[in-house]
Amino acid sequence: MKNIVLPKKYLSIISKIVLSAKENNFETYIVGGFVRDLLLNREPKDLDIMVYSKDKIADKQFSGINFSKILAKKYSLHDPVVFEKFGTSKLLIDSEEVEFVMPRKEYYKFDSRNPDINPASLEEDALRRDFTINALFLRLSDMTILDFTSKSIKDIKNKIIRVVNPKNTEIIFKQDPLRILRAVRQSLQLGFSIETTTYDAMKDSAKRIDIVSPEHIREELNKIIIEHTPSKAFLMMYNINLLQKILPEIARLKSLKQFINYHFDDVFTHTLNVLDRTRNDITLRMSALLHDIGKFKTHKKLNNKISFLGHEFESAKESESILKRLKYPKDFIVKVSSIIKNHTYPKMYTNNWSDNTIRRFFKRCGDKFDSIMEISKANYDKINDENKLTELNARVKYLKLKNMLYLKGEMFSGKELMEIFDKPAGKWIKIVKNKIEELQIENPKITKDKTIKTIKDLNIL
Repeated sequence: MKNIVLPKKYLSIISKIVLSAKENNFETYIVGGFVRDLLLNREPKDLDIMVYSKDKIADKQFSGINFSKILAKKYSLHDPVVFEKFGTSKLLIDSEEVEFVMPRKEYYKFDSRNPDINPASLEEDALRRDFTINALFLRLSDMTILDFTSKSIKDIKNKIIRVVNPKNTEIIFKQDPLRILRAVRQSLQLGFSIETTTYDAMKDSAKRIDIVSPEHIREELNKIIIEHTPSKAFLMMYNINLLQKILPEIARLKSLKQFINYHFDDVFTHTLNVLDRTRNDITLRMSALLHDIGKFKTHKKLNNKISFLGHEFESAKESESILKRLKYPKDFIVKVSSIIKNHTYPKMYTNNWSDNTIRRFFKRCGDKFDSIMEISKANYDKINDENKLTELNARVKYLKLKNMLYLKGEMFSGKELMEIFDKPAGKWIKIVKNKIEELQIENPKITKDKTIKTIKDLNIL
């Protein structure tokens, strides 16, 4: 077994834990993915400490909670956040959130993934976990790794994800179907393959994902979507019938053909390619994933030609519905929807566009211009499309350099216009403001005096 080297930022935390455990007759272990990542030389996170009381009289159900309270008192920390039902607590130590747990058994109900729990032995705790690679314990008193499954270390070495108990493979996922998404995500993150029996059980239990909250699904999707080549995970989700349950709007794009003059692949494959080509920013990646979902409803075939007229607006509309369903924040939904709604506009660019047209386009994009251009670049398969985007970007930069791109805010307030034209408030103010904006687009350097004179000459009031 290799020597375990803890990251420097955790050394002080572990030292505090080990000292307090020794003083108070506890045995402490790092458990779960943290140990796995140490063995893989990955940067570990989410430090979970299992606390086992050596005192037979002590209430083992609250060993983790009690120990965290002892730590907090000894080192003058804020009181731990306690989850008494699950026998867990969270404590901030040296600016790191550490979770303290007891060894436990779990008892599930059919329609819930939240189990009832009871205290257990270390081995029983290891065997109730999801995958062998996550079932290792690192005993902190002597830095010894315990492998109760006798397969964990071997599976890490061979890059395999398998359930801890092969006799209960199907039950593992039926009890908590979020584990299916976690297996997909960990397979992508670690570059591990999923053992056949485990994979088949994931497929058989995919329909159970309905009992998982949208928030938990969202969090797993967020982790998947920013990984390298997230398309692999979405393809796996499709193959095990999970995507059809959590994102049916994406799944139904499979085999939806496109007009070959624009794209070479069906919409589903094209979507996954765009996803991979997009920078791993959560807003951009989500925009890429959802940018063409409206093609299913707008798909038409006429004279052997395929069209998706207005698909960008339908995609934006459907993306709002999907993201609301998954409980994303409102500002995130607005950003993604706006990027999707405008992602086709750069494709329309020709060198005949006037500076006014470019200014209108830029104003339409607002602060999402760069994101829209990124999605557009990832979206198109042909070299001439990329050349068009390069030229459009160059013209935008030129106008920006010449201070001829931006509209410098609102030139006149409604109150100012009422004073200038000596008129009471009314719909005319909006008409005048719209016209002023048009004049600014045509000439960003237009003066206030020239603007008012032009409005009066137009006689639009």
